[in-house]
Amino acid sequence: MKKNFKYYAIAWALLLVIFNVVSILIPEWPTLEKTTASFWIGYAFINASFVGQLICTWVAFKDDSAEKTIYNIPLFSISYTGLISNAVVGLICMIIAPLPYWVGGIICPLIFVINLVAVIKAKLAAELITEVSATDFMYDMRADSESLLIRAKTDDVKAICIKVRDAFKYSDPMSSPALESIEAEIKKHFESMKKALIGGKVDVVTAESEELLALIFERNNKCKRLK
Repeated sequence: MKKNFKYYAIAWALLLVIFNVVSILIPEWPTLEKTTASFWIGYAFINASFVGQLICTWVAFKDDSAEKTIYNIPLFSISYTGLISNAVVGLICMIIAPLPYWVGGIICPLIFVINLVAVIKAKLAAELITEVSATDFMYDMRADSESLLIRAKTDDVKAICIKVRDAFKYSDPMSSPALESIEAEIKKHFESMKKALIGGKVDVVTAESEELLALIFERNNKCKRLK
């Protein structure tokens, strides 16, 4: 994902350079005067919008997780739309020389704040969706572990299932890309334990439960280190 950001940054830099070169070299005409406060307010506003949009793009593409990048697409879209709207407002301030400076001084910050609020909302929504998605694994395992108790046919096997259920129940629900490999191992051993339980292979159930408990313990330690 970071590679995609590099390509975008190149295009962004080219557009910014073109804008600045044109703004400096373009000759004045009756409605465009480079000495007016309105012109420089619009000029500064557009440059600030470019910088803000690049920051939003970096935030959207900084994660190596494809899932998180997808959730951040609205953030990129809103910031890109905001850049266009800001550029239109800024160009109006630059081109229309008779425009009072206070008009641009009020409208430009107002538009910027509106776009900023939209970007913040998009980012918060992406984080909320990511958080909910991230915790799905542990919640699913908790529900699945409850079903093992129904299949337990002896007290010994039931005691093993209770240990596994409690291990999931009191485990940290957080998740991250760094936990994906160990979560895959947990899922694999859980399915093996479930299959052995259905088949009445108590020795396999015992062995798999011990491995499962060790993996859950390891996962919890990793969760602590990631916080």
